[in-house]
Amino acid sequence: MDYKKILLLLITFINFSLFPIFATEENQNLSDSNLQPEEEAFEEESAEEESSVEEKWQILEWYEENSEFVSYYEVLIEKYDEKSETYTEINKLKTEDNSTSIKVEPQLQPGMYRFKVITYDLIGFGTVESDWETFSIYKAYKPQINDISSKVNGSSTLYLEEINDGIFSVSGKNLFDMQKKESDLFFTNYVLQNQNNKKQSSFVPKILNVDDNNRKLEIQFDMKTLDVGTYNFIATDASGLKSESKNNSEITVKFRKRMDLDLSAGYLLPVILFDDTINHYMGSNIWPLSGTVKMSFMPFKRSFGYFGVGLAGTYSRLFAEFPQYKIDGNLITAHLNFVYQLPIRFRIKNSEQRRHALTLEVHGGVGATFFNDVRFHFSHNVDSEKLNSLNLSFDVGGAVQVYITSRLYAEVGVDFVMAFMSDMQFSVLHPSVCIGWQF
Repeated sequence: MDYKKILLLLITFINFSLFPIFATEENQNLSDSNLQPEEEAFEEESAEEESSVEEKWQILEWYEENSEFVSYYEVLIEKYDEKSETYTEINKLKTEDNSTSIKVEPQLQPGMYRFKVITYDLIGFGTVESDWETFSIYKAYKPQINDISSKVNGSSTLYLEEINDGIFSVSGKNLFDMQKKESDLFFTNYVLQNQNNKKQSSFVPKILNVDDNNRKLEIQFDMKTLDVGTYNFIATDASGLKSESKNNSEITVKFRKRMDLDLSAGYLLPVILFDDTINHYMGSNIWPLSGTVKMSFMPFKRSFGYFGVGLAGTYSRLFAEFPQYKIDGNLITAHLNFVYQLPIRFRIKNSEQRRHALTLEVHGGVGATFFNDVRFHFSHNVDSEKLNSLNLSFDVGGAVQVYITSRLYAEVGVDFVMAFMSDMQFSVLHPSVCIGWQF
């Protein structure tokens, strides 16, 4: 007989004098075995709520492609003994007709089981016997999270500027240890899920301690893996019941300052790298009468660094004097940059705080290089026409900010600027020393 059996094991409430239980197929993937367990809603064992009679049944259900040729089915159930590592038959069920479901009576207690289905034809002969399939019945306890807080600051909010060992205290109900072996019949699994990024991998904690009443936990997360965001701590028992995602199960990871604004100004020493046009007419590639101003706005702060935009401007006074002529003018650059910063913090002695010591920065962008009022002065008050040339340019560079106080910093940096000009190639190196303030 061509047939195909699928077991659907539906486990609901048993009497409140017994433990609620839940069964799952254990040794095969659902996609491989065609088992399709249906989820049912459970309450914790202490709940005394009304339920229908049907909700107290345990039902085995399967699928038969040619049930019209079947007289009845027989289902054998065996229970696994962990000590002897053997299965013992505990029940033999028989359908009254060719219905592909049967109520399990008496109800199965938590444990590991296996079953097989025997098909009897219309004459009453057992024609087909399925393979043994294993499954487990678990005790069902709905977890509840009442509070979660860091051991360091007693809060559910963590600040990435501070040192945190990632240890949390959790209180609630039905908070069991995590599963250690396949034969465990009651356990709870825990994850930390980012509310705003469901696709992100969940973070599994290390269980440090579980109290005897299963109402308190001490757990630890690797703080290197947690970034800015709001997370829900979710507990799931062996039967699949999950704790509710509420405010009291939230962990918030953030910086004390939502964003940074850096302003700095200082001395600049431009060194023209190429071509030799400036040197040919002015006799130098270095222009010491220069200065720079910078501004960086960093709204995207993460544990692996800050991202933002910046403005950088420079000014250089060009001046040279020769027996035949004098020449002067202004060189101005302005660029809009993408900025990445990596803060370096060190622990303050005898404190959980960390001091912001350094910030490493790289940046690059596009802007303009402007030659302004450049002209020759000859004897007898004869002057050339003013040269004003605005040119597209880009810059790239880096800087190190050394924090003197929590806001005041000294900065050493260098930038490379390349301008696109029709009549000459122009690039300049901008080493600088600045003083700045972080708002």
